[in-house]
Amino acid sequence: MTLVPSPFSAPLERSDKSPLAKVAIVGRGFTGLMTAIALLKGFARPFHLVMFDPQPKIDGGAVVNEATATVLNSRVRDLSVDPTARDDFRQWLETDDARRGLPDPGAVNVEHSFVSGEIFSAYVYQRFSEALRDRTDVVIQVCPEIVTAIDRHPNGGLSVFLGDQERRHFDAVFLATGYGQRERVDEPSLPSAVRNAVVVGGGVHAVDRALRLLTAGEASHITLISASGFLPQSHSPAGVGSVVTDQAIPGTLRGAFRFLREAANAANAEGTGWQGIMNGFRSRAGDLWRGLTPVERGRFKRHVKAIYDSHRNRLPPENYQRLQEAIQSGAITVRKGKVERIATNGVLIATSAGIEVLPSDRTIDCRFRPADFDAPLFRSVFRAGIARRDELDISILVDQCGRAMVSPDRFQGLFAMGPLGLGSLPDIDLVPEIVSQSHGAAAALEVWIDDLAETPDARNSG
Repeated sequence: MTLVPSPFSAPLERSDKSPLAKVAIVGRGFTGLMTAIALLKGFARPFHLVMFDPQPKIDGGAVVNEATATVLNSRVRDLSVDPTARDDFRQWLETDDARRGLPDPGAVNVEHSFVSGEIFSAYVYQRFSEALRDRTDVVIQVCPEIVTAIDRHPNGGLSVFLGDQERRHFDAVFLATGYGQRERVDEPSLPSAVRNAVVVGGGVHAVDRALRLLTAGEASHITLISASGFLPQSHSPAGVGSVVTDQAIPGTLRGAFRFLREAANAANAEGTGWQGIMNGFRSRAGDLWRGLTPVERGRFKRHVKAIYDSHRNRLPPENYQRLQEAIQSGAITVRKGKVERIATNGVLIATSAGIEVLPSDRTIDCRFRPADFDAPLFRSVFRAGIARRDELDISILVDQCGRAMVSPDRFQGLFAMGPLGLGSLPDIDLVPEIVSQSHGAAAALEVWIDDLAETPDARNSG
């Protein structure tokens, strides 16, 4: 095992003088670290891995998201980084209950409990460290330089640019920047609690932020603005699996969601709950998505995606109950509208009744944003012809393994992992899907390196 947390030095080679496979990962959040784990576990040949991230230190506390104290919205059973060992995370948790901060094991089924991002980050980092320890033939560098562009290398593979002049040669590059590249904006710190706060967004993160503001006494009233009017629904009180029926799901968007609605209503009437039906539907969503026409996919984005997301990205039951209580007591007011402008003392929103100004002592923007195609890095990969946008213009067109596909049979060595493929793959922003994709990418990398090896000169420069 070699971990080099420093800028580039001379090219690294194996002792037999044959060059190492050279791989880059851009981004070191959960998607980036999960990709590294999968490569260490599944990419059999020696390689030199460079992980680019402005934060030079690998630290488990930054793996999941910025708010690592947040309770994750996935159960313990769904958070293993090993697709062959579904209970790996649970077993890791149970090795030291006191240190992990779990509830009393006698009072809750650990598999169905929810844990904080901080705990999950520690688990992911430990599994990364163990995977690296077992690979004495792998060298990893952690580089704080910002990747500004990626292009084809004249001798095969890809060029990674760290500025106007510096260029490095890699056999393959994994983009693992989460939902895109954006500057991190720190929330302003206020000396005391505020009366009125506005949280913009209708997803899990927005709800969690609103609840934490109330719990900490940082605001006495919160207006939660959801563009669609939908908020996350609740997980079932007890964990349920995927309920998959033998009945075929219709191949049209309208037919598929009529099927889902009727099945969920029947489950609710039987007292089993709709959550298992949704879990089963999601397990078949990939095949359904691939069968939809471009027109139907666009219709999904405009009319269905918001309600679908509110049922697939669910809140832990305790958080959902707290949200409903806060709404009923008036501590949280939910507004449907599109935010036109955020000012220092308020928010301008467009509603069905017209434009309205909401006074605010503090505004926190928790909206989901698709990848910023105007960022130099994304412009470079589209301009170079090594990636293209998906047909919904959400992100990058990818296959199941994360390969950026320029055409159905053309791949140039660039992978776009996790949420960067949301326009191509449903649910690819969830942990189990990212884990599965990462291991598939490791197998795909083997094939790609073999293809490059057919032209030996392509890997001996750089």
